[in-house]
Amino acid sequence: RSRGTVYELMFKDDGPQDFAQLVLFRPFGPLMKVKSDSVNTASIIINIIVPLSGRVYAFRQFVNNFREVCIQQDGQVHLTVVYFGRDQIDQVKAVLDQTTRETRFRGFTLIQMNEEFSRGRGLDVGARAWRQRQNVLLFFCDVDVHFTADFLTSCRLNAEAGKKVYYPVLFSQYNPSIIYSNHTLLPSIKQQLVGK
Repeated sequence: RSRGTVYELMFKDDGPQDFAQLVLFRPFGPLMKVKSDSVNTASIIINIIVPLSGRVYAFRQFVNNFREVCIQQDGQVHLTVVYFGRDQIDQVKAVLDQTTRETRFRGFTLIQMNEEFSRGRGLDVGARAWRQRQNVLLFFCDVDVHFTADFLTSCRLNAEAGKKVYYPVLFSQYNPSIIYSNHTLLPSIKQQLVGK
C-alpha cells in the first residue's frame, strides 16, 4: 500500500479454457510489468460441497442447474452433498441416481450425517471427504445458489491451491413469488437475475 498498486488482469486466449494472466505493479511512478503467464483451466477440478437437510424441491432445482452448467457445459466438477438426518434421504438419492442414469455423470459423493443440521460441520465434513490424489478447488455452496459456467471459470482463475481463496459475496436474496406476485408466469431464472 505504501509503494503502489498491483493489478492482476485476465484475458481470454485461443481455447475456451485458456486465459492469459498479466500482473502489473504500478509504483508511485511508472508502470512496471511483473509477469505474464498462460493459464489453462481445463485440468482444475472444482468440488462443489452442499450441506443439506430436507429441502428436496430446492435440491431438485439445484441439480437441474448443476446438470446444465456443470455436466453439460463444464465437465470438470465433483458434487459432494452432506445430508443431515434421515427424512427425505431416499428422495435425494433418487435425484442423484436419475441424474447419473440420464447423463452418465458419476462425480457425486453423498454423505449422510445422523445429527442436527450444521452448515459449518457439513462444509468441513465435505471438504475432508476428498480422497483422490489430485488437488481440487473447494466451492462451498448452498442449495439455493444459482451459478453459471463463467462463475466456475472465475473460481478457477481467482483461486490457487494453498495460496489464494476466491470469496464472492452474494448480493441478492429474494423470493420470486413475492417479487413477481402480479405475473401469471415467473420469468426464467436468467431473466430474474438481470439487473439484480
